[in-house]
Amino acid sequence: ETGKVINQLFRQLRSIRTAWRQAWPDAKAYKESKATWLQAFIENGICTQEQIDIGLIRCRAEPSDFIPSVGKFIQGCVPTPEMIGLPSLDAAFDQAMRNCHPAMHAVAKWFHPAVYHATAAAGFHSLPLLSRELALISFEKRYLEQVRKVWQGVELNPVPVAELAVPVAARTPTVGNRALADLRAMRAGGAARA
Repeated sequence: ETGKVINQLFRQLRSIRTAWRQAWPDAKAYKESKATWLQAFIENGICTQEQIDIGLIRCRAEPSDFIPSVGKFIQGCVPTPEMIGLPSLDAAFDQAMRNCHPAMHAVAKWFHPAVYHATAAAGFHSLPLLSRELALISFEKRYLEQVRKVWQGVELNPVPVAELAVPVAARTPTVGNRALADLRAMRAGGAARA
């Protein structure tokens, strides 16, 4: 059964990528590549037809005539965030950068726990200190790890509930007037009024 799947995959790759002879110039190279790809699939958890189909969809969308490396094809077997109902990388990154700001600490809202966990892994304090380019690279790696978990059905921990704010003393005109009277008395050099 596995042999049939690999044979079908390689037939489809040859029809998608017209310069396939660059990767597989003869029957020996073709056969060895099948064994290598199968081993790489096993090592990277590519074990369903659905995963391979996603890789083929993405392979057909790329404007290249050459066979991708097995590693690149495996990366393509993981769906994009949008394919599984998550926000795009750009939208998730923008939200992460907004919510890293200290003013957002207790009020941050998250599209999905995957965005929160990717931001936490990249570092709430360090992410905003990086250039946009480096911050995006750091965030992307962690976000795609979360996307893979969601797609594999891993239950992500929920976003932690914001810490409760310390209760603030009641603010009333009486309290304000008392504070003003105390300040005036201190300025005048006298004791505070009761």
